[in-house]
Amino acid sequence: MRGLLLFPLLILSACALIIPPECRYLKAAQNHATMAEVQERLGPPLTKNDIPPHGATWLYEVREEQPTHRGTPTGFWCDEYRVSFDSGGILRAWTHRSFYHKGELQPEPCQAGYERLAL
Repeated sequence: MRGLLLFPLLILSACALIIPPECRYLKAAQNHATMAEVQERLGPPLTKNDIPPHGATWLYEVREEQPTHRGTPTGFWCDEYRVSFDSGGILRAWTHRSFYHKGELQPEPCQAGYERLAL
């Protein structure tokens, strides 16, 4: 019986390891973090698109090389985050998309690869 009670806790903790830290931060920061706080946590965005007087949208890309197989690169993961701020500079919305690039180590643009379901 005790094992049945621990199983859901193990599953939840395992999921926390799979969810990218950027997703965890953005989910927790939504509707209260400022532009300065987001930039302090995630660094400078790849692009900034100001939309006066409505706010701004920032683009982040996080790239990670897939482990090699016998010294041969197998590919590259590229996670794209679009972060939207209201006119007061508060984080209101964000999206996450993940792409795989087979054999390419620095794909340009990120979206040129095969999209996978992002968490």
